[in-house]
Amino acid sequence: MKTLIKYSCIAFLAVCQLSCSNWLDIGSEDRIMEKDLFGTKDGFLTALNGIYIDLLDNSLYGRTLTYGTMDILAQYYDCSDREHSYYNLARYDSETKRDAVSSTWTKAWFLINNVNTLLEHCEEDRAVLDDRDYHIIRGEALALRALLHFELFRIFGPVYNLDPEEKCLPYVRSSDLVVREMLPAVQVQEFILNDLREAERMLADYDPVITEGPLFSDAGNGLSNAMRYRPLRLNYYAVQAYIARVALYVGNSSLAGSYAEKVIKGTQEDNQWFPFIERAAAEDVDHRDRIYQPEILFGVYNLNRKSIFDGTFSNNLSAVRVLRPTDDYIDWMYDHDINDLRYAYHWELLTSVNQDEGNLQYFVKYKEVDDGGKGFQYLVPLMRISEMYLIAAECTDEGVQYLNALRAARKIADVPEDARLMDEIEKEYRREFIGEGQLFWFFKRRNQSDIVSGSGSEIGMNKEDYLFRMPQEEEDHRGTNY
Repeated sequence: MKTLIKYSCIAFLAVCQLSCSNWLDIGSEDRIMEKDLFGTKDGFLTALNGIYIDLLDNSLYGRTLTYGTMDILAQYYDCSDREHSYYNLARYDSETKRDAVSSTWTKAWFLINNVNTLLEHCEEDRAVLDDRDYHIIRGEALALRALLHFELFRIFGPVYNLDPEEKCLPYVRSSDLVVREMLPAVQVQEFILNDLREAERMLADYDPVITEGPLFSDAGNGLSNAMRYRPLRLNYYAVQAYIARVALYVGNSSLAGSYAEKVIKGTQEDNQWFPFIERAAAEDVDHRDRIYQPEILFGVYNLNRKSIFDGTFSNNLSAVRVLRPTDDYIDWMYDHDINDLRYAYHWELLTSVNQDEGNLQYFVKYKEVDDGGKGFQYLVPLMRISEMYLIAAECTDEGVQYLNALRAARKIADVPEDARLMDEIEKEYRREFIGEGQLFWFFKRRNQSDIVSGSGSEIGMNKEDYLFRMPQEEEDHRGTNY
């Protein structure tokens, strides 16, 4: 544990220096500790696990990028009361937005530096790892580097289809302590996709998820736990899914559609590795799976998940602290269809602590649950199979069929014949990903001009509402000319 802490401290100090002219002089003791860490396979796994654990930081998937900041900006919740804790954020106040993501900038670069250190040791200490360990550890690390850059890219990058040449980020591929130049968005997305494609290649012949599935249980089949629980890792299918997500975000519909179909074929047609939830599991009174564990291609394991509901969505919170839409918005979101599994089981009628409000519907996807030993009570989804159906719906000639397949899995009728496909896709993004931080990016990539808010009103959007400024200290250091 001391070794991991020392390693993390080295990486943190290194990241702090990315914006400074006085370079960090890492002492010989620190270098010895780093060398010791990567002297064994367990050391590599400790370093990699540390990065996955740090994804749960509140500035990343512990809040900001999932149920918090990004879902508030997507207007899921009614924050219309001027006294509401998130009133200014929900109104896209520029400084409030900047403050909300400033620690995301810092933490992401910290982890990117850790990833790069790990990748460098994959080559320097190659002899420590057998062939499978090398390919899986390096593949996952490459995917993590791409993922972290992509999150920064979505936040601090431009509306891509309007300004692809705008300089927005560096792409950091080594742990060298130098200041990197800002690159145009078009180049950043190329680097992201290159890392993901290389990760896919590394995992292709080695990831047990391909032949044995998610392996969401303790050791068996001759594999240690380090090679199991594949949905908690950036496994082969998750990497392909991220290629589809990134490609769609930057307007490469052909690549997005082809990769979405690859994932669907590999997991749903050739195998049954990540099937849609069955109604019985969704409505099980004793062990209700509200997050649909079987569908999760990649997620994080948050032992503090109970606090998400208690501190954010609970009926015990005051009206100016709780995050919830109006009941009318909830009914509208699901087209008043009580057969929709998401409508039926992601919301509960609970008595509000505010006596004059009576019984209201509250979002309970993250409410505490007894999972019956199945392991889903701590999961937070980051990538699920349903997104591949939505991408295929948008990017292939069989769009309606893919959309209807998702709707069938959610127990609702096919798309009406006279409906506009993109309108129906938007509805499904809104229903699928509440609490998961994806809807805002759907709006940003399309530069959507209006959004229906959780209060039921329509909010007009302009390009600036989708943009975020870097932290003040970073802006001061770099000046206006990136």
